[in-house]
Amino acid sequence: MIGIGADDSAELLYRDLMRIEHTAGNRSGLHTTITRIQQINRTLDRDLETATEQLINDLLHGNGRDQRNLGSAVS
Repeated sequence: MIGIGADDSAELLYRDLMRIEHTAGNRSGLHTTITRIQQINRTLDRDLETATEQLINDLLHGNGRDQRNLGSAVS
C-alpha cells in the first residue's frame, strides 16, 4: 500500500490490488478498490484506463481469461 499512498491515482497499482482482492476471495475489498479508483478519477475528471475497465469487467463478470499479469506492475 506504500505505492498507492505515494500516488493514489496510479491505476496500475489499483489493478494489482484488485487482482489481490479477487484472488483472496475478498469481494468487499475488490468493490472498495474499484470504488476508490473510480472516485479518484472522477475527482481528476478523467476516464479509467482501458486496461482498468477491462479488468474490472473481467473480475466482476468472470469471462475466464487469465488476468494475473496483464497490465500489472509485475509483468
